[in-house]
Amino acid sequence: MYYFKKFKKKVVDYFFDHPHQKTFANDIYIILVTVVGALVFSFGFKTFIQPNYEAFSDQSIANDPTAIKSLASCGASGISQSVLQIFKLCGFEFIKDPFNQYITNFIAYFIINLPLLIFGFFKVGKKFTIITLFNVICVTVFGIILPNNEGDFITQISEYVYLQPVARILFAGMCTGFASATSYMIDSTAGGTDIIAYYISEKKSMGVGKWSAVLNFFVVLTFTILSTISAGLVNGVDFSPIKPATAVIILLYTFLYMVITTIVVDNINVFNKKLNVQITTRNEILSQVIIANIPHGCTIVKGSGGFTGKDVYIISITVRKNECKKVVKIAKEADPNCFINVLVNEQVYGKFFRKPIK
Repeated sequence: MYYFKKFKKKVVDYFFDHPHQKTFANDIYIILVTVVGALVFSFGFKTFIQPNYEAFSDQSIANDPTAIKSLASCGASGISQSVLQIFKLCGFEFIKDPFNQYITNFIAYFIINLPLLIFGFFKVGKKFTIITLFNVICVTVFGIILPNNEGDFITQISEYVYLQPVARILFAGMCTGFASATSYMIDSTAGGTDIIAYYISEKKSMGVGKWSAVLNFFVVLTFTILSTISAGLVNGVDFSPIKPATAVIILLYTFLYMVITTIVVDNINVFNKKLNVQITTRNEILSQVIIANIPHGCTIVKGSGGFTGKDVYIISITVRKNECKKVVKIAKEADPNCFINVLVNEQVYGKFFRKPIK
């Protein structure tokens, strides 16, 4: 651990003295995080949400009438699933082929994201939109090229969990949550309704997971209604329509999927979580030391110790969760005898510094 901290300090010092190299390294980091997140999402979608069941080695599993072939997704991918249902209602024959479904799905995913990206460009930030666009492009490309034919790795995993919808929901939620949370960590999103959720979250200064869940509820409800309508109404074309009862079950499973995704997002992305740090100290300049290192103001209350009767200062400061350790470290270094109490904030009103999104 000592050597790791020493190495970390050297890296920090190097980038402090070389701002251009720091910018370049940060851009590379953003690209890597975006590519990994897009790959994980595409993998989760093709493996657990909409697997290629026609490529299964055991076709008796794929032909099981009680099996749920496709689960409902959220966001832009969920809207693209609804677009597929509309195509089914129109009787388009080419949708019967699984590969054509994937192409149509991810092309629709890309097109649906375009107006949302325009919204993000004007309402959130230019760099934010560019990174999100790159994410959407990566998801589209990975969604089309990731192999899931007979004998492929993805198909083998799909076949193992195909008849276990709870396991599929769990793994799909983890993949989607990871992809969304890592995007939020680099001031970006995975596209779709996450752009709107991110904008609302910044305005309300709340966790983004709850807003994503609210928006995705309407997406999933639309897909469920269209799936139910398409059952038996496709002019004799066999699209293996979803029965109304099955559509309701998919809706219920998708609620579980949304809960898991929200939990993963809010546990990985802690940027919008606020903590109130209360420091009791006899060092009257400690507050100046803290605000010199943390971009937030603080409130000082003068009091006296209940046991000693000596003068003390109670410093109250609201910080982001990822800033809390730094505040505690600064306080302990300036006054090893200080008493620190950390409280979780549900909501913050008023002016709270937020680094502008580029």
